[in-house]
Amino acid sequence: MASETPSVIDLDAELAKLTLFRRTPHSTREETKGSIARLASYRDGLLLGLKSAGTDHWERHLTGDELIHVLDGSTTLEIVCDDGPPKSFTLGAGMIAVIPQGAWHRSRSEGNTHLGLTPFPGEHVERDVDDPRRERKPEGKTESRAPDIVDLNAEVAKLTMFQRRTPRSTMADRQGSAVRLASYRDGAVTATKFAGKGHWERHIADELIHILEGMATLDLAGEDGPQSLALRAGMVTVIPQRTWHRFRSAEGVTLMTATPFPSETIENDIDDPRHRTPA
Repeated sequence: MASETPSVIDLDAELAKLTLFRRTPHSTREETKGSIARLASYRDGLLLGLKSAGTDHWERHLTGDELIHVLDGSTTLEIVCDDGPPKSFTLGAGMIAVIPQGAWHRSRSEGNTHLGLTPFPGEHVERDVDDPRRERKPEGKTESRAPDIVDLNAEVAKLTMFQRRTPRSTMADRQGSAVRLASYRDGAVTATKFAGKGHWERHIADELIHILEGMATLDLAGEDGPQSLALRAGMVTVIPQRTWHRFRSAEGVTLMTATPFPSETIENDIDDPRHRTPA
């Protein structure tokens, strides 16, 4: 059983520390210091907060999809989707993009703040070119699938609050209160709105939870015993792989997750899942 401590981030506080930096493809890590925050480790990469303008370098990630969540402002995502020239997609505040593993991409913006779930390692082209394939011809096939782009605010607005959720609530019970937004790596990006108590669960890899509205209590069961963490809107947590956890909310909570599959669940209302299932 995992014994790592979950990362809990006050996102609003961390992003308030950042300064806007106008990037170029040649910008160095030292130059961008103060505009990027390393918020937490996540799987084989990092959860990053960024405040930027300008044109970034071309890059692609070799071990998994990248997720971008624009929090304010807007950005233009340029991405190699097929055998033709790169295509452009505009992402406004409250929108999410899942960039396929291996797809060359870069961003251009007059100013935005966004989160990135970024896997490593990756490749960069640090020149201002229209098409990175003219500069870099790596071995293997470049991914040609278009990104999944989701208007998170619009999708959450469609959800209804599921009252009195219990560990035994079924997917049919939850219909209308939860939505699968996009595929992400070996799992999915989801949003849900509920009051009550969820079931215990654990996953094969780290899970990211972003509290969008309301408040919730996160119960965890690790090697050091059960613990509970209070989370409110504007907070993010990364739950380590194989860590038993559940959410409780008396008044109601809306949250977004990046959840890996498969998962284990316990649908009994018990205080400690380790007494039910061996580690």
